[in-house]
Amino acid sequence: MKKLSALLSVLLMVGVPGAAQALSMPSLERPVERSIHLVADNCYAVGQRLAQERGAKLLRADAVGSGECRVVMLVPDGEGGRPRREEIVVPMR
Repeated sequence: MKKLSALLSVLLMVGVPGAAQALSMPSLERPVERSIHLVADNCYAVGQRLAQERGAKLLRADAVGSGECRVVMLVPDGEGGRPRREEIVVPMR
């Protein structure tokens, strides 16, 4: 094992391609985290679309359950008064 480490160290110093990868630890990819971000991005897009359709301001869009999004927005009352807060759960589309 010591000989292998010494050989890899020498190869790394000399600049042999692949030696650095041989010494490095394997990286653990986290596909679950990536899918969480994609879901959050999709919910935000759903929220933006709903807010635009209603002329509202999007406050928040979160993934809840499987395939559902909770969207919170401020919807104008139509008479120039204070907007109302609306929270709805919609399927992720």
